Amino acid sequence: MMMKLPSAGGRSPLFALAVSSGVVLVFIFGFMAWQRPSRIPFPHSAGSTHSVITSTGERVDISINEIIRLLYDGLKAAPTEPFIREPNGSHIELPSRPRYKKKMGSDILILDLETRPLQSTEDFKKGEYDWRNINHVSGGVFNHYTYALIHGYDYKFIHAHEFEDRHATWIKPSALANHIKDYKFIVFLDADAAFRFLHVPIEWMLNYWDIKPQHSFVMAKDPWDPKEPQYNSDRFNRTYTNTGFMIVQNNENTMPMLKAWHECPEDTRYANCSQWKQPKFHEQSAFGEYIRYDYDKYIKELDCGEANGFPGVEISNCQGKFVRHYWFEKHNVKTDFRENIMNAITLPIQKIFAENKGGVIIEQKQNAIHA
Repeated sequence: MMMKLPSAGGRSPLFALAVSSGVVLVFIFGFMAWQRPSRIPFPHSAGSTHSVITSTGERVDISINEIIRLLYDGLKAAPTEPFIREPNGSHIELPSRPRYKKKMGSDILILDLETRPLQSTEDFKKGEYDWRNINHVSGGVFNHYTYALIHGYDYKFIHAHEFEDRHATWIKPSALANHIKDYKFIVFLDADAAFRFLHVPIEWMLNYWDIKPQHSFVMAKDPWDPKEPQYNSDRFNRTYTNTGFMIVQNNENTMPMLKAWHECPEDTRYANCSQWKQPKFHEQSAFGEYIRYDYDKYIKELDCGEANGFPGVEISNCQGKFVRHYWFEKHNVKTDFRENIMNAITLPIQKIFAENKGGVIIEQKQNAIHA
């Protein structure tokens, strides 16, 4: 839900997947053999496990959860990290006196909510999984799940049934309400939204945005174009906030807000809210037209560029500073995820060449054939 902007071999796939997984595992254990002197203990955990041989000849089981955490172990930013470095070398400074100083781990839930099945899962069951062929929905879900693994957050993928009388996006309020009691924060993203920096934790962003205990909802505004001022605005000409990325905090006002939002289309508390059952922007319009006016001081509205949009969007500078939301060009969800993962994988490879681990670099002082 967004502003109308112009769009900026013969072997089986499973064999290729197995080979790729093996290469990654061999690389990880080879690298760790250089870093640690003896036995590498890995605890057993849930998830897909692989039995591998360490450099000492010991057979151990390691899960994808542990592989991801290992890859990002030296990359993760602390909640109070002074700054985050952008790929272009510039820095995003953290304001002084951060509120969230400790990692919250499983007190934070990363939430995916879909009425659609993952096509990649169907392909996997048929033995046809191929990263190159998955759509943006799976790409977004993989981004969110990987992010949760890196930082030790809880993760849930809720496959919800659709309403009979309203648009599918109306499933958001009830899903949030059913899980918020178990967490301090829920972070929800649409499938076409993605964390830009997988190594930057939610706690850091909470500090950066100065999220206070009274804030029940954190959302970014949509783009606003003076040429089409009515497009992303409510009846009072106030810009909508986008529900494609939400941080929901468990406090005394959260459940009343979610209940009012969920029941809005029934026209009991808010007359004419039923008009947003189907027309765009569905539950987002209802939140912007009604809910936020009763609970305004409990909502933190971020500028569009902080957690909405993507590179190339000039209106309202919606560049996706921390969270990108690809209303168009959705294939870039996969691109962002790939670049994050490749940075984590290639950093230790670069370390090998920078420090000449194992003598991989040999100086040839004379360009001649030696007898």
